[in-house]
Amino acid sequence: MHQAVISLPLAVGLRTHLCAAGISTVFELRGKTPSFLAGAAGISLEEAQEALQAASQSSLTSEGHVAGSASALDLLAAQQPGFPGHIITFCAALDGILGGGVACGQVTEFCGVPGVGKTQIGMQLAVDAQIPTEFLGMGRGAVYIDTEGSFMVDRVVDIAAATARHVQQLAANPVFRQRPLAVAQAQSFTTESILQNIHCFRVHNVTEQIALVNVLSEYFSQNPNVCLLVVDSITFHYRQDVTDLAARARQLTRVAQDFMALAERHNVAVVFTNQVTTRVLENEQSKLVPALGKC
Repeated sequence: MHQAVISLPLAVGLRTHLCAAGISTVFELRGKTPSFLAGAAGISLEEAQEALQAASQSSLTSEGHVAGSASALDLLAAQQPGFPGHIITFCAALDGILGGGVACGQVTEFCGVPGVGKTQIGMQLAVDAQIPTEFLGMGRGAVYIDTEGSFMVDRVVDIAAATARHVQQLAANPVFRQRPLAVAQAQSFTTESILQNIHCFRVHNVTEQIALVNVLSEYFSQNPNVCLLVVDSITFHYRQDVTDLAARARQLTRVAQDFMALAERHNVAVVFTNQVTTRVLENEQSKLVPALGKC
């Protein structure tokens, strides 16, 4: 059973545009990005976002199941390299390690010693989330939660400018020059547009961090064009503010579960950065492990 688009709580004109574009069921809206839907149906980006949000909040999926369920085939497809739900980095080696990029709907954790580049990868991903769809990107915005005060705008400007230049160079390739949408997306992919779509939250203690987590679900519901959430770093305030080890472990577990639920509910990629510490093994050898355990 396929739920009809005309059953969605949308304006009559918007439903007419969708049906005229051959999109008659909620099933056909699944997996579409706002920019793709806007171009395919001849509607504005805001109308496309409204349609996708209405489809995601519908009480029934296209198969007639309760919203939130997914078939095993859907879950398998979401894990395949190159699936549209991955944020690519333009670095073949890193994308390969990540199975095609940073996956939406999941939590990815980057750990390392100080200076290894954890904040760098977080800022890079905030830019990469906006790579246009014609260049295999998501073409959507990012939220960056800065717990350490390490988010450097000047560095983000450099990353954004370099990424925009790279996309524009790709657009000059004969393959892309024959695709008007690719050329148009490359022209609008500028440093300014990238910076405008990175939303940064600075949190100063555990209380602020927990309070922010509690409102993120509503934030993503109101901003469906965001596909990435970076938390840099997830454990910083817990190392400073929570001295009771048992309480710290419980709170971190709860926070991790909240972020996992957020990733699944809104199909966003959640990225944690985390410090490492030395763990002494039974044979008196040692190895680096995530600080405070895996989140």
